Amino acid sequence: MTERTFLEDVGSPYSINALGNARAWEVRHLRNDPTIPPLIYVVESDVGQQLLLGREISGRPKFNMIRYLAKSFIELFFEQLSGNDCSQYLILRGAYPFDLQYAIGCAPPYDVMLLPTGFIKLQRVLNQEDTDWEIQSQNLIGEYQGDAWLIPDTVIASGSTIAFFLRNGFNHHLPKQVYVVTACGSLEGVQRIYQECVKREVELIPFFSQCIFQVSKVGNLPGRPLTDLSVLSPGSITTKELYEKASHRYQGTRMCCVGDIGESLEDPIQYSIETLWEMQMLRMDPKKENWDAWTIDVRGESFQKKVFDFNPGLYGYFKEIWHR
Repeated sequence: MTERTFLEDVGSPYSINALGNARAWEVRHLRNDPTIPPLIYVVESDVGQQLLLGREISGRPKFNMIRYLAKSFIELFFEQLSGNDCSQYLILRGAYPFDLQYAIGCAPPYDVMLLPTGFIKLQRVLNQEDTDWEIQSQNLIGEYQGDAWLIPDTVIASGSTIAFFLRNGFNHHLPKQVYVVTACGSLEGVQRIYQECVKREVELIPFFSQCIFQVSKVGNLPGRPLTDLSVLSPGSITTKELYEKASHRYQGTRMCCVGDIGESLEDPIQYSIETLWEMQMLRMDPKKENWDAWTIDVRGESFQKKVFDFNPGLYGYFKEIWHR
């Protein structure tokens, strides 16, 4: 069995900021693999940990956490970014919670002017195997401009959406650098994005939060085209502290740390039901769960009825502990 790699083994402390107890790690030439960007940053913060350990959190509380994460990224790297001719590109709808506009507006010149932002809408379909998304077309509201492109995305699994955007966008304007910023991102996704940058000799600098994830090949839920991002996957790289916390939080299972992020923000009830379903599939012990920490009142009659209607067996798995 390959020995697990921790962030302390491959990274060096880069900078520290008092905001949210945030700290950045610099990872250079990871595995000496030419398919991986030569420079990667990983940002640690209290809120970043809460996000990855808070699978039970949904709705407005989760949205606020993601927005706060964006601010901690900017606080750490503003000096590096502010000297560039920056433009932001948001791939809708998944990226909108991670919009850097609010975060970057705290200092000149963005305290008096808006960060130029393009809004991208992609047309996606599942491939024939229902394992990945295929991008068919895109629409842009805005302009391709700037020497440095900032591309924030809350979750990056396969990296196919950003890779598609760059492949097409580079034909209109070629920046010098692309900064990809993610609250929960996989190394495999960044490798796919990096391929597009290498072809056009554009520098790619990825910013991860807390963990460089190894994306699963098959999701935990049957019949769902969702891949999973788990701190406990053998190829995921994080600090020893977060690994131990995640192992305790998710009872040693490879539970996805975020689930369907869009659903978690826009449909907390359905998201919570599917979180319970994943817990059941992984045989997690309901007695070890802190039900008071859930955004949704799982003990409420209305929610329990929805769980029963979704799957009586799922309701049966949890009803004993809920009714105590």
